[in-house]
Parts: sequence; C-alpha cells; structure tokens
Amino acid sequence: MGEGAPVAVLVDYDGTISRRDIGSLLLDRHAADRAALARYDAAYDAGTIGSAELLLWDLEVLPDRPDLLRAEAAAVPQDEGFIDLVRSARARGAIVEVVSDGLGFYIEANLRRLGLTDLPVATNGNELRGPAGASFPYGEPSCGWCGTCKRGRVLAHRAAGRLVILVGDGTSDRYAAHHADIVLATGRLADWCAERGLPAVRWSRLAEVADWLERAWADGRLPGPGHPPPPPRSPEPAWICGPEAWGGGAPVVPPDT
Repeated sequence: MGEGAPVAVLVDYDGTISRRDIGSLLLDRHAADRAALARYDAAYDAGTIGSAELLLWDLEVLPDRPDLLRAEAAAVPQDEGFIDLVRSARARGAIVEVVSDGLGFYIEANLRRLGLTDLPVATNGNELRGPAGASFPYGEPSCGWCGTCKRGRVLAHRAAGRLVILVGDGTSDRYAAHHADIVLATGRLADWCAERGLPAVRWSRLAEVADWLERAWADGRLPGPGHPPPPPRSPEPAWICGPEAWGGGAPVVPPDT
C-alpha cells in the first residue's frame, strides 16, 4: 500500500463532475423518436434493461457527426470543486478514480480542461462509430448488464485494502453504493439511498465533498497516510447485481427490480 492513505474516492462523471448528464443532453437534442427515448430511459431507471443495452441504443440514434457531438459535450460546464476534491485526496496519497457508465468519449478531454490530465478513468469505450464502435473494457464479463461495472471498481479497491468512498448522483451509481464503505450522494442516488435506508451524505456541489473529506481526515473518520488498511467488512446482504447474485451466465433482471 505504501505510505498513502488507504482510501479510494470513486467519482461518477455525468451529472456529478459535469453539471449536466451529457449523454442525456445529447439524446434530448438529437434523438428523433421521443417515445422510444422515454421508453428506454424508463426501462433503465426501473432496472429492466441494463446500461450496456441502453448505450448501444443511444449510439444507434445519435447522429453520425463525431465533431458535433464532441463540441456539444465540451460545452457542458463542469463542477470546478472537483479540482479541490482531487487536491484534498492526493495530499494524503489517496486514490481518486472517475467511474462512468455513460457515453464516455468526452471524459478525458473535459478533465483536461480542468487541468486534470492523469486521473484514472473507468468508462465505456466509444469511437463514435455507432454501436460497432462501442466496447466495455470495465464490464463484468460473466454478467453483461452494465457497460461499466461500478460495483466491480468498488470491490477491486476493497480487495486492495482501501476504504472506498463513492461520490455520485444517478441510477448507475446504486450498484456501487450498495458495496461502498461511504456514500456521498445527490440527485436520484440520494433519493434511492433514503428509500433503502442506506446511509449517505448529501451534497449539492463538489466543493462540499472536498470540505467533507478535509473534515473527515482531520477528525479521524478517514485513515490517513501510513495507517493500516480498514478491516474487512461483514458480508453484504444478498442483493443487487453481479454473478454471485444470479450465478453468472446470461444477463437477467437484477433481483432487486
């Protein structure tokens, strides 16, 4: 582990770092079949289709104009409080990783505009060539439900001996929130956590998250540099997603739905 704090801060991108969900914005502007868009969004929110299927449909209906899509994605404001969040975590040697189950093609370019050029990013591959240009390097091979398995990123960092903090806002973040040690939530994720009785710290701007991290390290709620890794958590209640929930094989509707 080295001398850094044994902490990983996993941060969603769309609607969390970006002030708007860029995929939803592009679809609102360019998807001609509004009824189909509403059906797919509702099915995804309800958990009856996975994000991998949704992303392939998105790429089918978006225009074959990569330069236009990139320009529109670049114009979406980002929350500059993310810079302080990264600075706070890195000052203690903690890891900050962007985890996104969105269209993905704009994330690294947009982060460069914030001056952040070396953050690890786990997201979907997208060459803007329609569905044929999509890939899922961070998916769970035995499942296929999500394009990016955020749950998998949580479990990977926990297996490496890190306490995992999730910062998110949306539907895909619930799969990680169930397994994270600490959840900082806004939007739909905050509502979902409240409905399930899952403890979560609410926020509205990422500057509040950066302040929370500073206070948590100052008062010992988070392990600092050189501290031993957190003890293993007790087994999770049976739920939510992953091959251990349904035995691997073909994707199925998660038992939660």
